[in-house]
Amino acid sequence: MKEPPSERPERQGPRHLYEVGKPYDPRRRSWPSVADYNFRGGGHELRIFLAHVSKAVVAAVERGRIGFGLLIELPEIFLVSRFHAAGSDRVAMSFGCSYQWHRVPAPDRTAPPPWEETSPAKGALCTILLVEATDGLLLALRSVSFSSEFTRSLHKAIADQAGLPFDPAEHDRAVADVARRYGTDQLWGRCQHYCEGGD
Repeated sequence: MKEPPSERPERQGPRHLYEVGKPYDPRRRSWPSVADYNFRGGGHELRIFLAHVSKAVVAAVERGRIGFGLLIELPEIFLVSRFHAAGSDRVAMSFGCSYQWHRVPAPDRTAPPPWEETSPAKGALCTILLVEATDGLLLALRSVSFSSEFTRSLHKAIADQAGLPFDPAEHDRAVADVARRYGTDQLWGRCQHYCEGGD
């Protein structure tokens, strides 16, 4: 389960070119172990910071099957991801991440494309970054697509969330409550929408 927003790694400023084996952020070399999902600057991004990452975990991110689940309980949105071991149906790791449009820094806070206009044949891309938390090196980088139906549901939820009032303290309480009550497997079972990431 994702940590409450106040404990998240801060987001970078302007994006730079990501390169596997190089620092994720040249200004910083260590991170807390946490995963987070974000929609910013018009793109979807799942960042995973882990300490002492094994080769099997790298392989799961690079080549394993990835499932996504979406839980919408406005004003809260949760994206759940399940990474399967490469060449296996075994779930190697899973993450439950909250998302709050109002928490995105203003320069990156953009509305999603109109959900009604999502092409039935094409979903949005999500960039996945795996970072070694102890030294800040980028270990894996992969882009996968959401299904068109999942994309429509996610974009509609973000647009609806953006139009609601935002109470930071209430948001923090709601996320902490979900983290206390549900593990990622339980959160996965509560999702209303699912898809498998496509390469």
